[in-house]
Amino acid sequence: MTRTLLVACVAMALSACAVHMPPRPTGEVTPDPTAMDTFTAAIVGCRGLRSLTAELSLSGRAGGDRIHGRVVAGLESGGALRLEGLAPFGAPLFVLAGRDEMATLLLPRDHRVLADTRIAVVLGRLTGLALGADDLRLILSGCLAVTPTPSLGRRWRGGWQAVTLESDRVAYLRTHAGHAVVTAADYGPWRVDYADHLNGWPRTVRVRRADGAATDVTARVTQLEINVPIDPKAFAIDVPPGTTPMTIDELRPVTP
Repeated sequence: MTRTLLVACVAMALSACAVHMPPRPTGEVTPDPTAMDTFTAAIVGCRGLRSLTAELSLSGRAGGDRIHGRVVAGLESGGALRLEGLAPFGAPLFVLAGRDEMATLLLPRDHRVLADTRIAVVLGRLTGLALGADDLRLILSGCLAVTPTPSLGRRWRGGWQAVTLESDRVAYLRTHAGHAVVTAADYGPWRVDYADHLNGWPRTVRVRRADGAATDVTARVTQLEINVPIDPKAFAIDVPPGTTPMTIDELRPVTP
């Protein structure tokens, strides 16, 4: 089991060979009430967002370790999540699944299991990205809030606009192929960049720490489906007989 694929449990980093992402706007900023309408139009698909399924191709670095791997992800409102780290053949390298922001991590090839642990704690331990299931869904989709209420619209030269969503969330907007899209966001301690929008949804998502910590992950999103029904059984794990329990403190030693 490699940390590379465990990192997939969140999705998202950028190494030297990853795609270029736009910087934040700089220079003179002016109030712009129209930015709120622009944001509302940009996230029209987010209305009623309940679930998201996708395959994530990850690259970058987390805590000094390189990341490279593929993960199948299913996310549903209410803190529900299922992530499977894909292997070239055979059983997945890991499965993380649960509801209400609690999950079980199964390492099928190591015959070990970490049961009933907060999702943000598991992902933070593995990758430095301490994100819950709902945070991951909102970041990957670019929706950024369950019920976005934009305020404090502003504008910079070069076509940049921005709105404030919550006390710790800001969305930055630009025009792409004639349509306004969210191209960057400040999400609490994270800085998110979006690119390669298709049908209104970003297909490249980069997440990094605002404080410059060595966690910087990029996910390329394919096979994206929004609001498709997810079998409730997907959010539970049948632990095979003979699987050895482990603790969160034992989790890091199983990854090189």
